[in-house]
Amino acid sequence: MFKKLLSLSLLSLGILGCSFGDKSQEQATTPPLVEAVPKFVDYKINKIYEELGPCSTDSTTRKCLIVNIEYPEITGVVSNKVMAKLNENIQNDILSSTFLSDTPTNFQGLTAELETDYNKIITDFPDYDNPWNLEVNSDILYQDSLFISLASTIFSYTGGAHPNSGQLYRSYDLRTGEAIDLNQLLVAGFEKELNEAAEIEFRMTKEIPPNESLEDRGFWFPNDIFELNQNFAIINQSLIFYYNPYEIGPYSLGATELELKLTDFVNLIKDGSVIESYQTKD
Repeated sequence: MFKKLLSLSLLSLGILGCSFGDKSQEQATTPPLVEAVPKFVDYKINKIYEELGPCSTDSTTRKCLIVNIEYPEITGVVSNKVMAKLNENIQNDILSSTFLSDTPTNFQGLTAELETDYNKIITDFPDYDNPWNLEVNSDILYQDSLFISLASTIFSYTGGAHPNSGQLYRSYDLRTGEAIDLNQLLVAGFEKELNEAAEIEFRMTKEIPPNESLEDRGFWFPNDIFELNQNFAIINQSLIFYYNPYEIGPYSLGATELELKLTDFVNLIKDGSVIESYQTKD
């Protein structure tokens, strides 16, 4: 059902010295050294939980709208201007991915819109007793001196045959607070080389041989030509792309995640980008 995201925390454990002789008491009791993980922003996780509709006063009824939202709010290290822009963009990106026809401007508006729609349903159809549910779990997966990367999982059931679910990946520039797109990372004309490499990875993941069309396997790429999307984040010197259900194929084909290691595309990295330093890394 709902996949909880776990924040990625890389801990380097020091190794205790050893020898083939008597071990002193000091050696036996010395704790392993832990190297601190670099942190380039301070943040907290905000939590919103509400049970709305008839269940708010009657715990025995199935008629209920449950809203459960967790998302990061940047609180320090970067400038106030960048911090405000980061928090604005993080919220807006999550809100735009919540499967509503009209994107609300804040989480309070999101909750109010869902509550209005649910109350209308149970008023117009008194026998309707399916609970509605919205869950959002968002956290920072990776921090670098010039950017942070987030993953947000959204799960929603508002009636119908099955729930909606999706995953949003985003990286944000710590110099401006803006979301990063591929054109800001890679040199002009990168598309051909990157898409060709990504298609090989995609076909391997889906077990599609090179001589078989993607369309024959049920995928919806325009003109049957593979293309990367902008739902990605930079994590551990890789670009992680995510295709949500219905994006490139029917619901039955599910979601797809691809990883492209930036060390394989050093020639494509743009000077002055947030990953410029990767040009010289092994």
